[in-house]
Amino acid sequence: MTLSIGTLVEHIDFGPGKVTEVLGSMAIVDFFGEQIDCKINELTIKEETGPRVVDTLKPASKDKVAFRKAFEAVNLGVVPPDSSSLVEMSIGGENISSEVRASLDCQPHAGLCKVVFGNYGTGKSHYLHLASVIARRTGWVVSYLEFDPKAVDPAKPHLVYREIMSKLKFPDREDGSASRGVQDFIQEIRNKWEKVRDLPMLKASLWFRYGLETLMFFPHNDDPGYVSGCDWLAGKSVPITGPGSIRDLARSTNINPRVIPNMPKVRETSEIYVFHLVVVNEICKAIGYKGLLIILDEAEHVRGYNVTRKKKANNFFDLLARAAHLPLQDSDPALNDHGFQLPEYWNTGPHFGLYIGLTEGETFEDDSLSLRDACVFLHNQEDRIVLSEPSENDYKTWTFNLLTDFHTHYPIKSALLAQESARRDVADALAEEFAANTHSDCVVRTWVKLACLAPSILLSENADSVEELINHLQAAAGELTGSELLPWE
Repeated sequence: MTLSIGTLVEHIDFGPGKVTEVLGSMAIVDFFGEQIDCKINELTIKEETGPRVVDTLKPASKDKVAFRKAFEAVNLGVVPPDSSSLVEMSIGGENISSEVRASLDCQPHAGLCKVVFGNYGTGKSHYLHLASVIARRTGWVVSYLEFDPKAVDPAKPHLVYREIMSKLKFPDREDGSASRGVQDFIQEIRNKWEKVRDLPMLKASLWFRYGLETLMFFPHNDDPGYVSGCDWLAGKSVPITGPGSIRDLARSTNINPRVIPNMPKVRETSEIYVFHLVVVNEICKAIGYKGLLIILDEAEHVRGYNVTRKKKANNFFDLLARAAHLPLQDSDPALNDHGFQLPEYWNTGPHFGLYIGLTEGETFEDDSLSLRDACVFLHNQEDRIVLSEPSENDYKTWTFNLLTDFHTHYPIKSALLAQESARRDVADALAEEFAANTHSDCVVRTWVKLACLAPSILLSENADSVEELINHLQAAAGELTGSELLPWE
């Protein structure tokens, strides 16, 4: 094996390194800043690997199974699974796709912190899932989670960080492969260690710097101790001391175990866990991704907190928003007394991207409040996205496309819809009901389910003609909207 200066190599005991000098059958290798003499035959050359991330909004082929899964999901009133059908199964999906893509493209120089306001049933979560799919299709690492007063409590930032790391989803590569979870992510970091090791935010993080350097000394496998170290970096509740802990691993390296800090859980630690996310975003970019996009739904749960918990949650929210926005010039965040020295990352952003789902409630009822005081995530009006009812034409177009896709996959069951004119008649009839009841209590979800009722009727063979199918749909719309006359009328 022939080595040259600068070659990336790996040693079974010392981990990855870079050749600095070659002397016959020996080589001097830089392992984490330490120069060590090694026999050349003890080294293996590390091929530079990395994710060739797909960056396209072109949907994958829509097979029958993907369509059926998406159809069943919207028929039940839930968000379709992450499949090729999600954008296409959304009313105004192409417009939302363009809007989200534009925000993602502007993120590096303008920041990205969008708050999607919408009442229950208006498509708020659907919009956020669309943003997730669009981001991953264009090269972003995405974590989508819903706030929960117990399991994912924003008053306890370590719980949110743990959940974000456990929900990481990575974009596909050109060969169709993709990383799955934190351990695969760490494998990618190992493969690109020379690009990662000197990142400024990582070097300033005692947790990631020494945690990753410790893991680099060990082979990437399913050894319980190594897995425990990976889990510790991801915020999971694993011991930091004792057999198999990250400090126990460090004892068999040249890293002093005492320099590895705890993952704090007791004191107010908002800026620590937001800093972790800043580091994760920095690593994502270094190894070939566009960055980290965090999507947080159900943020309104904070309204039910007591004063102390609400204050802690809002402090966490403020730091998340600051890391996602351009720096604020008029104020500094409220910092906590945890004893760690952190870089002022809130003055060097934007870092990761952020989407928030929130029911409006009484957020903007007090006119005396500034935008940021009303909602800490909003730094300007452009950050606010208010969902509205789709137009009659959008709903009609979506319904027609749904019926067309259904007939494509189930031509025998949907023989009544074989003619384009028949599909248009059904779509027109539902659109007329939609337009006549825009002021009713029916939300978008109801009208989506009404459109899905047409294929359901055909699958159950309860209509012998297009006219009978339309009559069933009109009767259902009348019952749901309350517009149907009572028997005595």
